Amino acid sequence: MLARLLIFAVLAASGLAALSVPAFAHPHVWVVVNSELDYAPDGSLTGVRHNWTFDESFSSYALQGLENGPDGKPTEKTLSDLAQVNIDSLKDFDYFTYAKRGKEQFPFAPPKDYSLTYDGTALTLHFTLPLQKPLPSKGQTAIDVYDPTYFVAFQLADNDPVKLAGGPAGCTVNLHRPDPAATSSTTLSEGFFNALTSTSNFGSQFSNRATVSCP
Repeated sequence: MLARLLIFAVLAASGLAALSVPAFAHPHVWVVVNSELDYAPDGSLTGVRHNWTFDESFSSYALQGLENGPDGKPTEKTLSDLAQVNIDSLKDFDYFTYAKRGKEQFPFAPPKDYSLTYDGTALTLHFTLPLQKPLPSKGQTAIDVYDPTYFVAFQLADNDPVKLAGGPAGCTVNLHRPDPAATSSTTLSEGFFNALTSTSNFGSQFSNRATVSCP
């Protein structure tokens, strides 16, 4: 049961095809991203609030064998336990989230306010990633979301995927989505992907980026 709960630790770390997908297929899991960048009253950037919706097939797999309520949906305890294990597992992958200014990277503190919801079709993981140190708003800050191993494919939501929560006046957001032509990995072997680790740079070419510019 625990192995099934370790959504990212098992699937992203081992790359084992526990899902019913072809062994050569990458990615194996698809996630739609909606995020908010959080600002303090003084205008500094304090962190990012993620809402990640998993694809229907993976959501069904992740819930197999877990406790349901009388309505046939997972219980609050099931979702709470699953959220905890996901958050614990994501630590080894830097939560697939990277904050940069130029070449300088700014680390995040442990997540807070995390939970899982289920709408009858898909699971959505909600969590806040605080920056270890708030960043002054002035200048450009890039928030990248990607899996270095490309086992998980992230995609910005079609409508309003990144919002500024309390951002200073005059700030703008520029979105970068990976080139669809670049997301094909069919020419690469499964051995290639199995050799990738959380420190690999391969997945950065599939990054979803929000660049915030503030005067």
